[in-house]
Amino acid sequence: MSGQYPYQSGTVLVLVGTKRGLFLLHSRDRETWSVEEAGLPGHSIYYAALDQRDGRRLFVADNGVFFGSFLRYSDDFGQSWHEPEQGIEFPESSGLKLSNIWVIEPGRLDEPGTVYAGVDPASLWVSTDGGVTWNLNAGLANHPTREQWQPGAGGLCLHTIIPDPSNASRMWIGISAVGCMRTDDAGHSWVFANKNTRAGFLPTTYPEFGQCIHRLVQHPSRPDVLYQQNHCGIYKTTNAGEDWIDIQQNLPSEFGFPIALDTHQPDTVFVVVEDPEGRNNVGKQFVIYRTENGGEEWQPLTKGLPEGPGVRLGVLRHAMCTDTNDPCGVYVGTNTGQLFASHDRGDSWQLIADFLPPIYSVTAAVLV
Repeated sequence: MSGQYPYQSGTVLVLVGTKRGLFLLHSRDRETWSVEEAGLPGHSIYYAALDQRDGRRLFVADNGVFFGSFLRYSDDFGQSWHEPEQGIEFPESSGLKLSNIWVIEPGRLDEPGTVYAGVDPASLWVSTDGGVTWNLNAGLANHPTREQWQPGAGGLCLHTIIPDPSNASRMWIGISAVGCMRTDDAGHSWVFANKNTRAGFLPTTYPEFGQCIHRLVQHPSRPDVLYQQNHCGIYKTTNAGEDWIDIQQNLPSEFGFPIALDTHQPDTVFVVVEDPEGRNNVGKQFVIYRTENGGEEWQPLTKGLPEGPGVRLGVLRHAMCTDTNDPCGVYVGTNTGQLFASHDRGDSWQLIADFLPPIYSVTAAVLV
């Protein structure tokens, strides 16, 4: 990969995918921020990811109501965009049609050409040449239960991909409304990993599959530990998803979408929970919650966040993230176009962008 790099190493770059384009925010001190548009005005950017394993390649999931869904990439931070030579397209014999591209995930550090994408209808796509050509994972596409899978409110979307950095054969995915799945043989077969997670909207509360997982993250130093935000609660597993522990504890709602963690203090996890009817903050205060003990107790974080009778902020599944600095930065975007940031692990917050279009995703990178 090659391209022009306008930002210095050490810069924190926040990629903000919105209903009407991609925005880049950058800062050297995480207190003063600059905002730039990244060359896709009017496009619905569901997700953006920066791959720094071999240069700096920026990927976006571009989903249009009228013109279809496209995976695009840029080697110059959005000055120019390219499409794959062989993109994400189902074979005619499958009877499937691409609805949306939900997530793009760079692979492990020791496989610099490998990139993954998750789409609706729920399927996993793989590129081994930096996103130039893409192929369908047959193991998931031909899963024996596939005809029984049902969509969530946002569709039958594969929205989370976690390649295990400690095991090249293992990966987890999250599908709404199927649940968590894991492969232990490099994608040839997939098993459900939903034991003890609720599906309160189904006749059977604890089915093998059918849970509406909203987001999934992995502990950076204990690879068998994962956390998930679910339609019906917050959960933790200590055995790679063989079973899950409810860590709802003192949170005021079991409903929410995003979840993120501090890579330097990995028992520190951040969530936003919402009123399930309005899908916005519970009460008059917009709150981000933090646990510093792996979910035994949650603290409300409010310093610098808005409060009042007109505060009705929602946060979508990909619209919260952390950076890799210490102390970590936390970034939260709302579906009404506000972007909040903390440079001190959530102790205090500032509004770093306003009047953006509805925010679909927020990802952060410290440039190398």
